[in-house]
Amino acid sequence: MYRIKCLLGSLVAVFSLVYLLFGIVGWIDNTVAYTDLLTCFVLASLHLFGGAALLLSSLRDYRQERMRVERSIRLLIRENGGRLLAADLARLADITDDDAREYLERRARRDVSVVLQSRQGEEVYFFGQQFWNN
Repeated sequence: MYRIKCLLGSLVAVFSLVYLLFGIVGWIDNTVAYTDLLTCFVLASLHLFGGAALLLSSLRDYRQERMRVERSIRLLIRENGGRLLAADLARLADITDDDAREYLERRARRDVSVVLQSRQGEEVYFFGQQFWNN
């Protein structure tokens, strides 16, 4: 969800530049009525603040999801002796399987781990003893 908020916030903030540009051009040319000029600047500021609010909300949601995933992976490492499946992480952290797999791949590159293919075709991640208490 945070990705949609980030994209929408970016688009709204960029769209505020269109209103701002219309207002500046009308002000420089001095061909626009005062109410039209004021309308452009008010709409630009509303869009800019709305976009900023969406971007900040997206950042907050991203941080909450990242903390939830970190807690979930620590719990799974402790419970399963270092053995992790992307499906287990996705179920526990309430994220998609693709996001869980991507997170585990990044974590496996960063930390000491072994990645094996199971008989069902899933990738199984093994994290060493030093990560059980992380």
